[in-house]
Amino acid sequence: MDRRRPCRSLLALAVLVATIALPLGGRPPRSAAGQAAIDCAATGPRAASPATSPAASPAATPAPAPFPEGGGELTVFAAASLTDAFTQMAADIAAANPGLDVGFNFGGSQTLVTQLAEGAEADVFASANVAQMAAAVANGSISGDPATFVRNRLVVVVPADNPAGIASPADLAGDGLQLVLAQADVPVGRYARESLCAMGADPATYGEGFVDAVAANIVSEEEDVRDVLTRVQLGEADAGIVYVSDAAAAGDAVTTLPIPDPVNAVAEYPIAAVTGGDEALAAAFIGYVLSAEGQATLRRFGFVPVT
Repeated sequence: MDRRRPCRSLLALAVLVATIALPLGGRPPRSAAGQAAIDCAATGPRAASPATSPAASPAATPAPAPFPEGGGELTVFAAASLTDAFTQMAADIAAANPGLDVGFNFGGSQTLVTQLAEGAEADVFASANVAQMAAAVANGSISGDPATFVRNRLVVVVPADNPAGIASPADLAGDGLQLVLAQADVPVGRYARESLCAMGADPATYGEGFVDAVAANIVSEEEDVRDVLTRVQLGEADAGIVYVSDAAAAGDAVTTLPIPDPVNAVAEYPIAAVTGGDEALAAAFIGYVLSAEGQATLRRFGFVPVT
């Protein structure tokens, strides 16, 4: 029995519903107020969150564990930003372990947590931030202690030809600019808002009223980082904020503008076994991700390794 089939069917239905709900032009409408607010008190770099809970604290690096000789079906729920790196890992793992089938459910971390809480079956959960992992721990979805396995940073992306002529993050406040972010409860959306708020705290560089001006330019708030990237690639927005790894995956389809370190946000990704999953397969996959080979793959796809 394929444990992944019901979950994938639900995801397909969700995509269909979301597509039907969009206006014919393909772009979600602005809110009734005409802009999306950015609450710097809630999204500041050190704002109170579940990340401070002991359950979300990264654990020591798990010891490597071999994959079972008989193979099996491994199901991994993972943040959308991990799509390319984890897909490559699956190919490498399967080549070295005949009979092993590695399947993924990629999406926004907050969506994955909801699916796990509602009973979706998986063996491993890899989140794009500590807060969503803490939520999974709190709802009983996680078995064992999470471990931070990689880090990421943010970058501004614009269409390849950069029609709006954006030269730096400061230009995101320009009149009439069309900006796409992930939703505020999506890890990359939260990180993006943290970064924008840090910019707003430096009016000498970014101008007075920077955060409000940027908020007025938000035309769409997406469910995950890949949706943000797609909007920009298709020219449906002048700019977006995504992870460095996603921008790297897009190649020449977008142009990137660096976000300076003092106002950038470092994303920490925790990974853990899922309650009720196959403990042996979960331990082997987590060990592989944290191994030299797994970390090298993550580095190749634009992430910042932890080992």
